[in-house]
Amino acid sequence: MMFTKMIYKTAVCLGLILVMQQNCFAQTKTKDELKAEREELKTEMKSKDAEERKVKFEKLSEPKTSGISSVDELASNSTKMLVSTKEINVLVPEMYKRTIGESVDGVADVTVKKPTLDELGALGMNIATQVKTVADMSATIASAANDLKSASMMQIPKATKSLNFSKDVLALVLPELNLNLKVLYNLIATLKSSGNY
Repeated sequence: MMFTKMIYKTAVCLGLILVMQQNCFAQTKTKDELKAEREELKTEMKSKDAEERKVKFEKLSEPKTSGISSVDELASNSTKMLVSTKEINVLVPEMYKRTIGESVDGVADVTVKKPTLDELGALGMNIATQVKTVADMSATIASAANDLKSASMMQIPKATKSLNFSKDVLALVLPELNLNLKVLYNLIATLKSSGNY
């Protein structure tokens, strides 16, 4: 369990470092560089891995309570994280369309109103907060697993299912949130480079 916690923390830290690094250099990128980066991000958003994650998102559902408070709380928070990530997955392509003037699939739409930097910034802060929440939740998995050891035989099957649900959610949402954050930073840089925000 300690190893799993270390992996999650390392992944979160690397993700934040990557995103922050991109944000620092985003202001110096040309419009062509931003467009090339967007093409890479669009490819990543439509990749097999991203599509598989979305299918898995839809299959996950909150397990029944197990009677072990730490496991149940983790499952409840994981459900909230899952719902929040699904909402963000809807918002980011919409912001992409509003900023770029076309959908991720390349369908042009010039009738939309460009988002403000404040809107993009607020969404970025929401995503960054979610990434931090994933890190915090991953740290509680070890203690929830320890609580499972002292559970009654009747509680163990439900608690194990709940714990596995939480692990699955955390493993799915982190790469999705990191991708959404990269897309958002590109959109912010694109909006800034256009000069009409």
